[in-house]
Amino acid sequence: MRARAVRMWAAGTAGAAALTVGLVAGAPSGAGAVSPTSARPTVQEAPRYGQPTLYTENIDEMLDFYHEAFGFRVDYRFPEQGPAVFGTVSLGDSYYLTFSTYDVIKESTPLKRIGPSKRKQSEIAVLTPDVDAAYTKAKAAGARGLMTPKDQPWGERSAYVSDPAGNLVQISTHNGS
Repeated sequence: MRARAVRMWAAGTAGAAALTVGLVAGAPSGAGAVSPTSARPTVQEAPRYGQPTLYTENIDEMLDFYHEAFGFRVDYRFPEQGPAVFGTVSLGDSYYLTFSTYDVIKESTPLKRIGPSKRKQSEIAVLTPDVDAAYTKAKAAGARGLMTPKDQPWGERSAYVSDPAGNLVQISTHNGS
């Protein structure tokens, strides 16, 4: 029974990780549409120590959402034409977030219990200097508002939205309280 619970936990959390993304204030609005330059390594060449992957039914919807809502650059979409099954976005030179369809994960890994779920047990945390503006922008990009911006007793201002696949996204800043 314990091994089964561990397998279920691993499968349930494999698609999302608690992480922090630092947003650069004043990033250009077209950052997500910019092609990599010769000074910036390609997605395959860039050094990184890991990246969370979120599972979804619609890769293009997720690529567009993270670009529009939070200014991520769309770096990679596979295949280039037709329905996408994998994609990568980045923020800055070293933070990457990937997306894969449920079907690709089920077909290419032993994780068979991957799929849409109402039980979300992890989140992505996006740090930004203006929680209220980021919350408004995320909702305009298609996020569902879960908690309007509020000052927390531990010294942060935070809000929650869900992305198009239902993943929890905390929008936060330290407010010094």
